[in-house]
Amino acid sequence: MTPSHTTARPGSRQDPRGNSGRWSRLDQAQATADFQDPFRPAGSQREYANRHGIPPSTLADWLREPVPEGVEPEVAAFFRTPPGQRFLRRQLLAAHLAFRQVGPCGIRTLALFLRWSWLDRFVGASYGAQQRLASSVQGLLLNLQAEQQPLLAKDMPAKTIALVPDENFHKGCPCLVAIEPCSNFILVEQYAQQRDADTWTTAVTQALKDLPIKVLLLTSDRAKALQACAEKGLLALHLPEIFHGLRDLSRPVMGALQRQKQSAQKELEKAEDLLKYWQAQQEKAQAGPARRGRPLDYSWRIRFSQSRVERGTQTVQAWERRWEQARTAVRGVGDDYHPFDPRTGQPVRAEAMEQKLKQRVQSLEEVVQQGDLPTKADQAVQGGQEWLVALVGMLAWFWSMAQQRVEGLGLSEPAEQVVYQQLLPGLYWQQAARRGRTAEERRDKEKLAERLLKEAWAKGGELSRLEPGERAELERVGKEVVGLFARSSSCVEGRNGRLSLFGHAQTRLSDNRLKALTVVHNYLVQREDGTTAAERFFGKKHGDAFEWLLERLPDLPRPAAKRPKKTAAAAAQPA
Repeated sequence: MTPSHTTARPGSRQDPRGNSGRWSRLDQAQATADFQDPFRPAGSQREYANRHGIPPSTLADWLREPVPEGVEPEVAAFFRTPPGQRFLRRQLLAAHLAFRQVGPCGIRTLALFLRWSWLDRFVGASYGAQQRLASSVQGLLLNLQAEQQPLLAKDMPAKTIALVPDENFHKGCPCLVAIEPCSNFILVEQYAQQRDADTWTTAVTQALKDLPIKVLLLTSDRAKALQACAEKGLLALHLPEIFHGLRDLSRPVMGALQRQKQSAQKELEKAEDLLKYWQAQQEKAQAGPARRGRPLDYSWRIRFSQSRVERGTQTVQAWERRWEQARTAVRGVGDDYHPFDPRTGQPVRAEAMEQKLKQRVQSLEEVVQQGDLPTKADQAVQGGQEWLVALVGMLAWFWSMAQQRVEGLGLSEPAEQVVYQQLLPGLYWQQAARRGRTAEERRDKEKLAERLLKEAWAKGGELSRLEPGERAELERVGKEVVGLFARSSSCVEGRNGRLSLFGHAQTRLSDNRLKALTVVHNYLVQREDGTTAAERFFGKKHGDAFEWLLERLPDLPRPAAKRPKKTAAAAAQPA
């Protein structure tokens, strides 16, 4: 057999796209638009192909491409122009970020959107095509953080922060999450084999390695590993946060009260049913013929049933009052525990806070004693008293740190009083207003913050005499100070809940997938004021992350060519 020989390619073959030899969709759109432009004729296909280095057969295939089935010609014509292709690229990137990175949807859900929107007529919607595009987007997200974070960290002033850590589990594997609560910037979000103190210390230290940041406070539940990480690993103060503290305080008490109230309600319903029964029997006896023998004393039975209903109503009302008193006491702890009064904005010192919290606990203790609740409820109240001591100690530490930072600015005594009375409370409620329980409460806190800040920077006031640079430094230090009062772990609990959605939809995430989700949270998701977590954390703006990704997005996959359907006769023929 004659051996085959490889035919050498002619040296004149055009390959303007390098090793790939593939033309981009934008090149095809530009060529199609040039031939459809009535004001600037493109000339013959051969001349155009030679002028732009496109193989004539390739150009002819582009121009002969039919309109997709079911699509209006005008729509097809738009997507075959350069603006249409740029619009299509933006739509695909937005879909991948919104469905896959912000939302917990999978590739198949994304492909379903493409089919229902008819975008699959212009872009490949198969699982493999979209999976490759999703992998490219994920890689770009990692590159985005690698490029942007060093630029943001450059010349960043030294900063002290509070940190809120917690862990959740994906398929039994611990996922460590640590967030700076003031900016909501995720510093740590990674899988680990263990969740002990050394692992936490290493993770936090690695995250802060190239940043001029020191952790002064670690706010978490009472996990021993996190306490050891704060006190021994990071040399920081540990605060048992208010979310789990209120849960531990209220669950045994409120649960017992709810059970007692439900039991009393059932007894009341039985008494009401019995009263209705005897009233119906009395009406039936009066309407019918007289019965033989001694008649029943319906009046006595009705009066007796009415007395049971009255006693049952009083019992239910008593349990409802106790339940409301306990609820008010528990909620009051959360409402009172702020360094500034939520109504006037005035500073609340540790001594005044201790009196407020003691009154709340005493009110809860009265409920336990009056209701003769189980031992667990009494133990919860006693444990709550110990927890409140830690809260008061934290507030005392906060005011010592605030005094230290404010005195370091070298302000006059009247200016310092303005900082304590107006600036710091205004900055604090400006941050805390969005965490209000109701819309009305949030609006009230926003108005309070606006009023206090307006008074602090009022024209002719003490702070208005500062130079622009001094004012900027004072505001930066003020935001840093109020950010140290991290009383709750709500930010990390919310993040854990969002990650659990991804875990349900896509099982355990890969390490790169988890890193990409972190980048989206830090650099893409914006608050109502238009800032990202990275901008708030580093104190400077970064470029538009979406445009950065769009500029580097690879060429979109092309839709698969329609295969001819086999006729019945052809399908019946043997192969």
